[in-house]
Parts: sequence; structure tokens; C-alpha cells
Amino acid sequence: MPKSNRITRRQFARGAAVAAAGAALLPHRLAAQSYPPPGSKLSPEAQSEVEAKLQNVLRKYGSRLSQVEQADVRRLLLLNQESLEQLRSYQLENSDQPALVLRAGEK
Repeated sequence: MPKSNRITRRQFARGAAVAAAGAALLPHRLAAQSYPPPGSKLSPEAQSEVEAKLQNVLRKYGSRLSQVEQADVRRLLLLNQESLEQLRSYQLENSDQPALVLRAGEK
């Protein structure tokens, strides 16, 4: 490699330190952004289910989570509950056949 294109150890260390500092600050800046509150279209029963799940997570892991992480867990539970409600709304009986059938070895 020509000497003009080489990077010194000092330059590498400085760049790595700046990248690490930026990565450490990034989650806090993302958490500080305001997002539209998820769960606004959930039924009261679904919201109470989310709160029960949240209380269970906090009971198990609350001492290990920061306030930002607890808020993130709540947001993720609300998003998952919206998907779960969509799946639950699909009417399905035990006698319904699967949409796709795996036929291994057949051509």
C-alpha cells in the first residue's frame, strides 16, 4: 500500500472512538424521538392484555431495564398486539383445510 493511503494507528483509534461514541448516543436519540402512540386502535380488552404482559415482563426483568428500555418494551408489546388482533379476527374452524400443503418428493 502506498504511504499516502496508509492509515496510522492513531487515526484508526480516533475514528474508532468517534464511531463508538456515536453508536452509544444513537439509541438515546432514537428513543427521545416522538412516535405516534401505538395501540390507539386497540380495544380496551387488548390494551388490558398488553398491560398484563408488560407487568409480567417488568416483574421478571424490571430491575435490569432502564426507563427507556421499559418504554421500548411497552411500545413493542403494543405493536405485537395489533398484529395479534388482526390474526385473531380471521375466522377459522377446526375443519378448515390448510391453505398450503407441503408435498415432499412429489413433482
